[in-house]
Amino acid sequence: MYEVNRSVFLLMPLEPFWAWLQSLPDMALEGLSLADLQRDANAYLVPPCDDVDDVWTEIETRYQEIFAAELADWCEDESLWPDVHPEVFNDWFDIQLSTVVTDLARQDLSREAFQPFSLN
Repeated sequence: MYEVNRSVFLLMPLEPFWAWLQSLPDMALEGLSLADLQRDANAYLVPPCDDVDDVWTEIETRYQEIFAAELADWCEDESLWPDVHPEVFNDWFDIQLSTVVTDLARQDLSREAFQPFSLN
């Protein structure tokens, strides 16, 4: 086991996010529910933080980037996105965080640049 030099938070989608997904044209959501999205919420690593206040600072500083990534996962057409404001972000997501990340895997960590996938 190794402690990783990162802190982490989970971004849990809430009902307003789910309602937005359902409102998108040509969105095939059959067999998918809000509970499914919440069970497999996206995790974000941030620089190591000494306490939860530091993690909140990271989130507040980068909420636009985070929000845009979440929206782009489902819809590339930014004209269909809501206003990317802190109030909307807070209404659309619950956040669970931890200052400590422990790696249980035996293989070394690796990194790849984020590549959005095509929805078409």
